Amino acid sequence: MFRSVLRRYFAPAALVWFALSHLQCSDTLDLCAPTEARLGFFSKGDCLVTRAGFFQGHEWLTWLGNRDLPEKDRFTEDEVHSIVEGNRRVDWPQELLIHLNNGAVAYLLALTEYTERPENQRLHFLLTDRNDTPAAFADSVSVLRQLTHEALEAWPTQRVRSLTLLGQANHLIQDSFSEAHTVREPENEEQPWCVRTVKAYIERADGFATDDILYHGAEEGQTLGHTTPEDSLYRAGRDCHEPTTAADVERCLSVSATRARFATSEYLAAVRVAIALYTAGGSADAALRQPMDEFLARHVALCP
Repeated sequence: MFRSVLRRYFAPAALVWFALSHLQCSDTLDLCAPTEARLGFFSKGDCLVTRAGFFQGHEWLTWLGNRDLPEKDRFTEDEVHSIVEGNRRVDWPQELLIHLNNGAVAYLLALTEYTERPENQRLHFLLTDRNDTPAAFADSVSVLRQLTHEALEAWPTQRVRSLTLLGQANHLIQDSFSEAHTVREPENEEQPWCVRTVKAYIERADGFATDDILYHGAEEGQTLGHTTPEDSLYRAGRDCHEPTTAADVERCLSVSATRARFATSEYLAAVRVAIALYTAGGSADAALRQPMDEFLARHVALCP
């Protein structure tokens, strides 16, 4: 219990220190409003902590995944910006920015409380405080289907909302490939890259099993709060400490991040198929059935 209390209050303060020590801007209070964010900033646009260099992974994967599509199937630059913004807001909800009025520590405490809510774990492909791997897997897949369904229905009349929802779905898919969130089996003969184990970010509730539970950022000496190298999209090596150009990012992608990029691209391709079917007439359910089932079977499946 003492360790739990220490972690709850130490982690936000440690993150402030870590971010301040890694800032890439001259003014630590230089804020960039969400509506002004561009791909050049990636996740570094809201406040002093999100200008730190390690907040970049999801946005690169989304941008690269879209670029991997045939040119006729790609989302436009403006559309990608909206997808990226929706992706980024899963980790950094816009409504929490109001806490910056009371300072960075107040903001990070509010962010920590939000992130550790059991009901929000499914948005990151993680265990709640009470479920197990099959239940957590099913819950996150259900959210992924729901987000995609809502995005498809919104596409004709609420384009920005649709793209934002697709960004949230991208985030969930990409988190499912992070070694800090799941254990996947790339070499599984029956189902390559299947999910063997879903990890936990928050502590277990009283009375719920703790044996064999793996945690996000739990290796001694390798973490700061929940920050862990397992959540990086880059392979180890001094030459890949903080790549900035697209070419360097591609060169430095880890094996799991490369697979997440591939899955992102195939998800966007499946959405393009569903959009074409939906706009041609029919229901969103019918338009999504085949492309989503095929995508999930290929990229988001439990190990047999």
